[in-house]
Amino acid sequence: MKGFAMLFPNPIARLRKAHYALEDLPDAVTFPKHPARESDDPLPLEDTTVDDIAFAIVAADQESIAASNRASALKRLYKMAREAGAIGIDPAVKSALKGSAS
Repeated sequence: MKGFAMLFPNPIARLRKAHYALEDLPDAVTFPKHPARESDDPLPLEDTTVDDIAFAIVAADQESIAASNRASALKRLYKMAREAGAIGIDPAVKSALKGSAS
């Protein structure tokens, strides 16, 4: 294992290389915004505690949900515009509005 550590001196890089499920580990983590605090700067992953990871999971889940909601809304807009007869070069919002007025 000594050779492995020499090839990958960074502990995060070693984890990524040793465990394929950890390939997407970030270099730093962010936390959910707390109403009573200024926003926290990202914390280097190497400096995080187990509790920090738990809070980072909450933040990542919130980001994932927000991204999923945006994707769903965009898909719905696309579908509404197409159902209103829009083609690729037509403005999506105007087309969707036109279709919902009928």
